[in-house]
Amino acid sequence: MPEPEPRHDGSAESPRWVENLLILLMTMVVSIAILRAAPLQSANDRSRWATVWSLVERNTWSIDEIDQSSRWSTIDKVRTWSEPDQTWHFYSSKPPFLSVLVAGLYAAQKAVTGYGLFAETAVVTRILLLIINALPFCLCLLSLRNTMRLLGVVPAARIFILAAAGMGSLTTPYLTSLNNHTPAVVSAVLAVSAAVRLLIAPRTRDFAVLGFFAAMTTCFELPAAQLGVASFLLAVTLCRRQTLKWYVPAAALPLLFFFVTNWMATGSLKPFYATYGTETYLYVHHGIPSYWSDPRDLDANTESTATYLFHCLLGHHGLLSLTPVLLLSLTGPLLAGRWNPANDSEQTPATAQRGALKTLLFAGTVMSLITLGFYLSRTQNYNYGGNSVGLRWMLWLSPFWWLAMIPLLQQIRNVGFSIGILLLMISAGTVLWSIETPWRPSWLYTQLESRGLISYRTPRVPFNPARLSIFSGQRTVGETAAFVSSRGDRVQFEVLQDDAGNPQVFVTAAAMGGRSLLPTADLAQLPFDRPGQPGSSPSAATLTTEQRQLDRLIRQMFGQASSNRPFAPGGPMYLPSRDDPETAWKTDRAARRTLMDHPNLGRVIERVDVKYCDDLPFGVLRWKLTVTSASSNDVLHAETWQAENW
Repeated sequence: MPEPEPRHDGSAESPRWVENLLILLMTMVVSIAILRAAPLQSANDRSRWATVWSLVERNTWSIDEIDQSSRWSTIDKVRTWSEPDQTWHFYSSKPPFLSVLVAGLYAAQKAVTGYGLFAETAVVTRILLLIINALPFCLCLLSLRNTMRLLGVVPAARIFILAAAGMGSLTTPYLTSLNNHTPAVVSAVLAVSAAVRLLIAPRTRDFAVLGFFAAMTTCFELPAAQLGVASFLLAVTLCRRQTLKWYVPAAALPLLFFFVTNWMATGSLKPFYATYGTETYLYVHHGIPSYWSDPRDLDANTESTATYLFHCLLGHHGLLSLTPVLLLSLTGPLLAGRWNPANDSEQTPATAQRGALKTLLFAGTVMSLITLGFYLSRTQNYNYGGNSVGLRWMLWLSPFWWLAMIPLLQQIRNVGFSIGILLLMISAGTVLWSIETPWRPSWLYTQLESRGLISYRTPRVPFNPARLSIFSGQRTVGETAAFVSSRGDRVQFEVLQDDAGNPQVFVTAAAMGGRSLLPTADLAQLPFDRPGQPGSSPSAATLTTEQRQLDRLIRQMFGQASSNRPFAPGGPMYLPSRDDPETAWKTDRAARRTLMDHPNLGRVIERVDVKYCDDLPFGVLRWKLTVTSASSNDVLHAETWQAENW
């Protein structure tokens, strides 16, 4: 891109309709993504939506009721009480500031449309996200555009930076879910815009705007408190009287709202997530330990600080590897001193423009290093922000990174600008990959994992000894258990002595379709060595009709496959007891998948998923048999069996 010549008459301005059209198109892309994205994508946004529902529908901060729904359940919650002698309640671990704002919008939406958040989840969440995220996103880009025009940025650089902010930033994917990061970015942009106006063409009201949005950014992202400090120092330096008169009262409004709502929700000025590692996170509720008592996979990461830093910058969650357009930002602090604005005039002198940009880039650099250093010091939380597309806790700094591209973009020529376009296209590819599902790993994470270069999955401890059967452990004479199916069939097993005096499992009762197949007294119909492999059943020629039906039922229970491969472990899982709501059964998940030729169905895949429980008779609580076609992957048969009493 040719280096622009200084202008004094404002003719360096490009037609506003070009930039407006670009902003409109990017807003439309985001809006379509919001309308297409699935609701309640992650524990993070479910935690906030649960608070919104509870506030409006039940007038309470507690999310106990909504959290019982599997669709709404979240791990981002704490358990506590308002008084020691009162019962426990669950609350979102997120600060209530954003949830209260959204709850107000939800109440208004429900009053107008009648749609409820629980029954019409997709419709309501999408309506609210268009208001909460899409509209502010558009205003954010407009404010960024106006700030760059005031700084004297050339048209081509303005268009490039707008495209980078709209489609080359990891902020964009999060616009399709309820989170604190996107409003933090919007607030930061508006605060930066006010700071630029104060440095170039100060107006009294900009002191209030700066204070309000700097404080809003802090309320959305607590590490952004450094932005509040920096903006206050700037305001005091420019005019102490205007700071006290306008900046301080405006900043006090969101801060007061933050602390009041937090006190109402928690009974303290300290947010719930500041209690991480205490009994509010580490508890056993109705026999089930909290997720944070034994976190798994990425949440249990124990990498070194050096490795973590690498992946934060250049690895699977890397700011520069996922959005390489930010490589242009690295040169900003170095080139700011030699940057020449394009519209030097008496109203906007180049010295003021250059000084404003240098101030912003210096502040942005310092805050970026402080924020990254802060999270590097939190070694117990090396999870990269969880299962998400990128470093979401640094996104509020994006406005400083976008403006840091200005000095280089106004100096590079055609070849260099083409390289910048290439970096922007790669960044846009990352954004489009995740635009509807930000709560999943990035494409780079997926590629590295598929090639075995990274693995954050918690290792599954093999069974010792290996488990070859649905029934686990040693059987004792007299042990009995009944199992019922999802189709209503029932089978009862009992351990008896065979003719040689050895313990042997027998079917002692069976009912198929509500009709009994065996009289209770007839105990010796189908002894077998292990489920799925009858060991001493009579030959087909001597089987009675009831015995044939029973043989078919047993094979329907355990599958037809004869496999000596052990069941693969899947990790522990707790299931609430049906008989005692205060307790839960700890089970060990396992699965086995076998490719086989079925006599009637042809080539099929038979999969058995088991939940072992050594505290129950026969060592199993539940299992599911699924038969799918090997050619079409259609499910041909699926049936779940579980212990009758558990």
